[in-house]
Amino acid sequence: MSSPCHVPDITDLESSSVGEKEDQLAAEGLFGRGWLPPEERGKLISEPEAEEEALGWEVVATATSKCSRSSSFSESGSHLDKARSDGVPEDLIMGCLDSSCSRLFGPNEKSRCSGCGFFFCPRHLKGPWYVNYFGNGTPLLETHLPKPGQVFLCSSCHQRLPLGEKGFEPQHLALEVQMMKATVLKPEEEMLEGIPFPLVRSAARALLLRLLEQLRHGSRNWSEAEKEWVWSLAPELVEQDVGWLTQLFRQTQWTKEETTLCLDLLAKVHASLAGWEALQILSLLGRSAGPACKLLGAGGERKVGLAAVHAAEALKALNPTEITCCLELLLDTAQEFANSDCQGGCRAVLSALRHQTAQESMAARAFRNEYFWALETRVQALAHYRQRGIENHGSAPYAESWQSLAQQELLRNLPQEAELGLLRQHAWVRHMERGDYECCKHEPAWGEDRSFPLAVWPPYRTCAGLETAPRKAESKSAPLIVRCRYRDEPSRGKTKSGKVKLPERRKTSGVLLKKDPDMHKEQQVGQTLRLLEILIWKDPKLQELLNSEGLSFEDVRATYIIAMTGPNTAMLEFIDGARTLKYVRSGRLDGGSAPFGPKYFMTNGEKGTLKTFLRLNNNRDDFAKSLARLAFTSAISAVLSFVAGLGDRHHENFMVTVDGRLVHVDFGYALGKEPLDSMLIHFAVQGGRPATTIQYDELIEAVTDELMERIFWPVVCRAYLCVRKYPGLLVEMFYTAMLRTPRSALKGHWQQNASLWQEAQRFVARNCAAGMSEPSAERFIYSLLQHCTRMERGAQLRDELKGLRLGEKTTQAVSKAWTVAKTTSRNAAHEVIAVGPEAWQQLRQKASSAASTALEGTKRLFS
Repeated sequence: MSSPCHVPDITDLESSSVGEKEDQLAAEGLFGRGWLPPEERGKLISEPEAEEEALGWEVVATATSKCSRSSSFSESGSHLDKARSDGVPEDLIMGCLDSSCSRLFGPNEKSRCSGCGFFFCPRHLKGPWYVNYFGNGTPLLETHLPKPGQVFLCSSCHQRLPLGEKGFEPQHLALEVQMMKATVLKPEEEMLEGIPFPLVRSAARALLLRLLEQLRHGSRNWSEAEKEWVWSLAPELVEQDVGWLTQLFRQTQWTKEETTLCLDLLAKVHASLAGWEALQILSLLGRSAGPACKLLGAGGERKVGLAAVHAAEALKALNPTEITCCLELLLDTAQEFANSDCQGGCRAVLSALRHQTAQESMAARAFRNEYFWALETRVQALAHYRQRGIENHGSAPYAESWQSLAQQELLRNLPQEAELGLLRQHAWVRHMERGDYECCKHEPAWGEDRSFPLAVWPPYRTCAGLETAPRKAESKSAPLIVRCRYRDEPSRGKTKSGKVKLPERRKTSGVLLKKDPDMHKEQQVGQTLRLLEILIWKDPKLQELLNSEGLSFEDVRATYIIAMTGPNTAMLEFIDGARTLKYVRSGRLDGGSAPFGPKYFMTNGEKGTLKTFLRLNNNRDDFAKSLARLAFTSAISAVLSFVAGLGDRHHENFMVTVDGRLVHVDFGYALGKEPLDSMLIHFAVQGGRPATTIQYDELIEAVTDELMERIFWPVVCRAYLCVRKYPGLLVEMFYTAMLRTPRSALKGHWQQNASLWQEAQRFVARNCAAGMSEPSAERFIYSLLQHCTRMERGAQLRDELKGLRLGEKTTQAVSKAWTVAKTTSRNAAHEVIAVGPEAWQQLRQKASSAASTALEGTKRLFS
């Protein structure tokens, strides 16, 4: 076989004109699809899964969608390209991923690397080379080697696969891979000594190590060749990196050999297991406890229970605040163990949670509050299912009693005052939910002597009863806004001299009570965002940047607490001093409709902007810090919004506090879902929906370019790099959220679902870009958010329509037309056999025509 023919590097074409170079490269098929004009994008919106979703304005827009639009939610490319790029769709990559490049892509400027499958600008791709084949029999690297033919490589891939260099013979690569895949973990010096093709063997080793890195940190399912290879190396891999054990548990098919190996490795290394890895192993073990117990035969329940004890022991490395964010995941795990009649596993989970309640810290006190309500919610849900006759937990008796037992055990082990506080809180909340407001007032029902904690308040604060009559918020979800009297612990009210500072006025604070069928899903999304925020601020570089600005974590907290009180009821943290972006933009002189706190005035003719709002509510010294807070929280919120796929980001779902914190609220549309009216507006105005909404124009007007470069963009990049380190944890958290939907509740709540698990894997692979190197991932999030800043016309138009109250009838009409068109298409599918293919084509054309008419009418309305 002859050596591959070397063609001059692509940068050698710089001498020709730009137009000639692009024409030459495009003719050779080097560029990806790029951005298409609206008229060429084909089907715009994926079909709703059911008529109820269309009526509720809900459109699923995740990586499973088959549309080919040029937006941040579409997929394209061949199967091999998707596997090579680890699930990141083409339309999310908005700029060159080379760490030294700052270029954003224009139309037809994307060039794909033949090795990793990611996109770069032409100047940062080497080649082309022409390669006929890399040898026979490389199933292990089938999706990681370039296809035969014309090959272009980025600099990282070219280091691993040095095409064109003297001594590199690609036809020998497959043989070297086969020879060294069992010894790839040995030192490189031992492997290259005395061999005829050292460069080829070095390339084979680099490719295998790169594949191991992707398998270790990725969230996709492994191929059969990858499974066989990794399982053969399992003991060595776990010895080098304990985190491999989590991936082995995730990828196991629960055969007897694999199950035994996983449990033996866990028993051997559990003492050195990290808390987050142990959490994932415990969850994976709980979902597969039934099959594992059967495979292991006699004593299987004991072996699985012992493995659960080992994993639960490692959870002690996590603090109560971190465990609080994962409460639903852990309680789901306990339920799965109980369903499989593995009481040892269930008790191991509850023992780990009980360990957290026994601590004396403020975080442990807050954990006790949320743990109590999490158990209470499950007790209420079980009673609800019994009333409806739903078989929810199988036949194991323990599966229907462990929640109540755990709740009573929690109360029994608490000090008497703490137990009394939880019971008072329970009684007060139930009175509020029933509307018995007279029973909830500060006087005569409660008062300072009968104060109690609230799960969404700081742990040092207790509630002394209702201060004023509750009122509904302006939003359509209409939560109750409750104003309560509170009392802080004496240590929180002391001055530096130690004297107690008496308040000049009564202390009151707020709490929100909300009822919604999707409330449990919203709560789990909120808990995931809280957890990600904690993980982000553990980064040393971000802590250093925060300290340099004289701020603390609480100064830049961009999330809030949601505690479930029933299957579809919750109480939410009320953010004092916060106003919606709609209110900030209004510039009203009367202080608007703010329910609590002082009124903030603007002078006549003054524009309602973020900068004006903050300037009017802060003195000169505090104003500078408020702008820094705004830059920090805007960056964190942008990353969290993208990673969680938050939708429905209109100006009433952005809140800004008087001290500068920007907070996203209302997670009813998350994990890639978006209201239909929003989708239609985005497509009609700009041809696609952005990956996230930043409100960039107002942000940069407030904080200026200097703060954007010093705080916003560095925080965006570092925060994203922190989040993507935990793809497996994110899959677990998002899967837990996906289970909490009304439709899942009808089938039996909190039951495992294979299709939802795969959807969670695809969603995380799409948003976390786990297959990229850190420099490329930094470029990825920077270019993506830069692109989103240019895609805000749709969001601005929607905010204007909401302000004019013109959108309701229009969106209802479009929803009805859409439902009729798609229902016609679905119903016709049942008649295809009876009416024949010709009649079926006519029915499809009528349905498509009706949908197109609705979309065209919407475009004319918004043009």
